[in-house]
Amino acid sequence: MNFLSQRYTGKSLHPDETKCYKNFTQTAQKLTHRLAESINHYVNHIDCVINTNLYNRLLAEKKESNHMIYKERETWLEAILNTLPDHVFILDESGRYIESFGGTHHSKTFNAERYIGLQLSDVLSPTKADELMGFIFDVMQDNETKVVKYNLSLHDHLLLPIEELEALENPEEMWFEAIIKPVNAPENANKLVIWSVRDITKTHLLEQRLKQLSETDALTGLLNRRAFISNLDNAIIQHTKRSQTLSCLMIDIDHFKDINDSVGHFSGDHVITRIAHVCQGVIRGSDFIGRLGGEEFAVILTDTNAIQAYEVAERIRQAIQATICHVDDVEITTTVSIGVAELNSQQSNAKELLIEADKAMYYSKHSGRNQVTLAYENLPDLKLYQAGHLKIQRVS
Repeated sequence: MNFLSQRYTGKSLHPDETKCYKNFTQTAQKLTHRLAESINHYVNHIDCVINTNLYNRLLAEKKESNHMIYKERETWLEAILNTLPDHVFILDESGRYIESFGGTHHSKTFNAERYIGLQLSDVLSPTKADELMGFIFDVMQDNETKVVKYNLSLHDHLLLPIEELEALENPEEMWFEAIIKPVNAPENANKLVIWSVRDITKTHLLEQRLKQLSETDALTGLLNRRAFISNLDNAIIQHTKRSQTLSCLMIDIDHFKDINDSVGHFSGDHVITRIAHVCQGVIRGSDFIGRLGGEEFAVILTDTNAIQAYEVAERIRQAIQATICHVDDVEITTTVSIGVAELNSQQSNAKELLIEADKAMYYSKHSGRNQVTLAYENLPDLKLYQAGHLKIQRVS
């Protein structure tokens, strides 16, 4: 086109030449436009192919990176779970072990992974498996986290090998505390719970020991006054609900002050201990006895009416009278005075029942000692009668 334009520039053209020039110019422009379109289309196609390949490569790299990150996070999470001091189990609603983590801090030998795929009934005794299944049922039914406490004895373990049993500090009685949490599973999925459990045997036994010390008379090993009255209150509540009989004995050693004055307090302590032992040998396992203070004891006889209680009291009195205490080459024979009272509608608590038995006991003392008195209506309160001889003055 340039050479044509140069050729005909500034010159007059023949009409045919002008027409020919115009047609040629238009044709050249069309060809140039089509060529440009083809080139652009080809370039765009190349870009699309390059971009698609690049995208696919980047997507593959991203997927691979995400997979690696996911695997790393899964590895980290499992490592973290396995360092937990407590055992963590995942169980379904049938009691099947789905997964297990942690617990290495408390036991180097116990391997909980062997339980995966097994049922509670495969691992524990039937009674204990039913107890733990009850916990799972309650958690799923209420859809709330629960904290439970339970014990496992030696015969409850069905799968523990000998080396693991030998590694247990107290295999005869192990105590555990578990936090059981329901898992929010999708609809139609298996219901699961997370069971986090720790061995609290040492703590439990220590608590029991401290409780025993706080409730036990140091000299005799019997219940002390506070624990006895607490047990009596509970017994009254239970027997009232069941409409059962309940009787109380109040026992006091006769002339105990004379024993202390004659042979010393150490010998007196020996007499108290011996009498406590004799009383324990007469009463049943369902009954309980306490030392209320000094030389005074009390006994609660469950499912026992007044007449039956009187017979028990008489056996105690005779057994003590026949007992000889040997202390430092000295023989001490003593007797007791006993009062008997049966729970009735007039006594609503431990204090009122003890008052009735105490009145009967003082009647025995006033009537000559070494005898049993059964409380009855309008029985004289001889304790108040004896106290009336005391001179009491308020000191300013």
